[in-house]
Amino acid sequence: GMLCGKRIEEVEKNVFVEASRLNSTFGGNIVDMVRVTKILEVIHRDKLLHNAAHVGLYLLEQLRELEKDFEEVTNARGLGLMCAIDLPTPEARDRVRQSCYDKGMIILSCGTRSIRFRPALTVTTKEIGVAIDILRTSVRARIRDARPHDNCP
Repeated sequence: GMLCGKRIEEVEKNVFVEASRLNSTFGGNIVDMVRVTKILEVIHRDKLLHNAAHVGLYLLEQLRELEKDFEEVTNARGLGLMCAIDLPTPEARDRVRQSCYDKGMIILSCGTRSIRFRPALTVTTKEIGVAIDILRTSVRARIRDARPHDNCP
């Protein structure tokens, strides 16, 4: 991710307009250097990499519990806070993702049938717990909706 505001538009060839601005030795400027230095200081000071490792393990454990509870949830995987699961079809994935959005949780689709997590480095296990509850409710509702009903003609 990149931190910026509306003022980025004042730069004619900003990084969102001109390719290779971020992956070159001339792409940054002094403001970018100061900004990233401060961000790295906060990451170090607040031990956010340790938090990502600790909370990421909890997230992965919770996703594996979802696998046990729902045969439609598979392939729980991840490292740190970057974790993902698969659902049976792109349509099932999209229904679950939309249900999460409707409940106030932003979650990303990935590939053809995956959902992935990229929470902030400051996320807590309590917040992950809330997210898993929303995901569990969404999977239960949306997968059930997709199954054929026995009493339908």
